[in-house]
Amino acid sequence: MLVQGETGTESTALFAVAMALHLFGNDAAMEYHHREAYQRVGRWVLAAAVVLGAGLGAAYTIGDAAFTILLGLLTGGIVFNAIKDELPRTQESRFWAFAVGSVGYAALLLLL
Repeated sequence: MLVQGETGTESTALFAVAMALHLFGNDAAMEYHHREAYQRVGRWVLAAAVVLGAGLGAAYTIGDAAFTILLGLLTGGIVFNAIKDELPRTQESRFWAFAVGSVGYAALLLLL
């Protein structure tokens, strides 16, 4: 999201779209695997975490090293979840959805 110390509107918008699509997929997977617990408690905990994270991000500034570490952890978690949900070992994999999404997003980033 940061390019040479400046936040770009396009980068922020693309990041928001990518995160929204990722979270929609996670929501569906959590609903499928943990239906009752997710509907009762899980979705509220995750929604509160987003609001809390946004509030903390607005209230506090962190250093470059901490930002890099946290961004690496976030990115690793996203990649892990995408691979776990879209490329499972069973016949229920959604490889083509994963491949099309990856190639499409990469092409969009290269065009900008």
